[in-house]
Amino acid sequence: MDNLIENNMGLILTIVNRFNPKNQNEKEEYIQAGRIGLWKALTKFSTTGGSKFSPYAWNPIKWEIIKEIRSIQTKYHIEFAGSGKDIEEYQLKYSNNDKNFSKNAYINNDSDFWEILPSSLTTLEETTISLKSEGYNFKEISNKLNLDRSRIKKIFDSAVNKIREHNK
Repeated sequence: MDNLIENNMGLILTIVNRFNPKNQNEKEEYIQAGRIGLWKALTKFSTTGGSKFSPYAWNPIKWEIIKEIRSIQTKYHIEFAGSGKDIEEYQLKYSNNDKNFSKNAYINNDSDFWEILPSSLTTLEETTISLKSEGYNFKEISNKLNLDRSRIKKIFDSAVNKIREHNK
């Protein structure tokens, strides 16, 4: 079976390259997902059907790569945390210099980069960001605010875009 997987690596690489991986690490992750798809295709393929293996294996490889891409995207999240003392010190230092300053400031622990909520956020956007920072997921937030989950996701995305623009 390993020999069949190695013989069909060209097929995997062809499919991986269609997804335009951004870097070598991402490409390797896609290749591993493609190998899983190829293995699944090998276990289900039957020579009695009269079809060739390459066209049969195309979709399982492609869908495993798509699942990998989706899992990478769901790992992306923004974490907000911070202590009141840190926020107060930062507010004292920078509030006079920034007219769009909001009193809600958060630290991104991954990079120790201060993120300040701009005053251009709506009340609903601030509430959504606040609930998300407390650990609520979109379904729980939608239940609390009595809105559709897709609407909450759009509100959150809009707020994140405003925060990014403000903090450039």
